[in-house]
Amino acid sequence: MIGNSIMLMFIGMGVVFLFLVLLNIAISLLTVFSREHTRREETTLAEEALARRQKKKKRYIKEEDNGLNTAVISAAIHAYRNA
Repeated sequence: MIGNSIMLMFIGMGVVFLFLVLLNIAISLLTVFSREHTRREETTLAEEALARRQKKKKRYIKEEDNGLNTAVISAAIHAYRNA
């Protein structure tokens, strides 16, 4: 009885080990086959990030102009309230 349980344990552990080895091989093959797609996707994401950074720079330049407008409007309101 104990011999059968030990044999069943080793068979179960062997099946799990074999499954994990096959899973590892499948993941490795998937990595190899999708390498080109991953490279293209990373390039696209890098280009989009660069475009966002350039767009933010342009926005900050425009906001500096708004700072001057804000100062002028604040001075006008202050002059109006003190008059």
